[in-house]
Amino acid sequence: MKTNLTLILALTFWTTMFGQKAYDQIEQFNIYKEGWALVTRDGKFGFIDTNGREVVKPSYDEIELFNLYRMGWAMVRLNGKTGFIDSKGNEVVKPIYKEVELFNIYRQGWALVQVKDKFGFIDNEGKEVVAPKYDEIELFDINRQGWAQVKLKGKYFFIDKSGQEIASEGKP
Repeated sequence: MKTNLTLILALTFWTTMFGQKAYDQIEQFNIYKEGWALVTRDGKFGFIDTNGREVVKPSYDEIELFNLYRMGWAMVRLNGKTGFIDSKGNEVVKPIYKEVELFNIYRQGWALVQVKDKFGFIDNEGKEVVAPKYDEIELFDINRQGWAQVKLKGKYFFIDKSGQEIASEGKP
């Protein structure tokens, strides 16, 4: 604890003395990710490493702990929208979603996403695999193995685990 406090004070002094913009707050290292400390500037959150190098610019309204939703990722929020950064500080899912559920609940490797009042899925690489266009999406394998019931424009039908709509008479 004493070492972390000394390091925080040294970083604050260094950034102030050498013209780099200081932070409003620097949290303890290694809470969110090994070797990183959460920082705030003007109400926005980012990260610095143990060398004081900014690895994620303070630009997010909120950053959650790493590995809660997917290993190696941390959820970020900006202007009421949700996305993810990876353990290198790269934005792997732009903050465009109203909500994102935990990965692997609906289908292994996928997370349910919401845009306005529509639902779809992203995969564990951050790619949108089912466009958020459905009014409702049920869990896979409830009604039939390998399928999830969806609702669109008042009609119910199914998608398979590749995200493809199953042809049926009731399909919109």
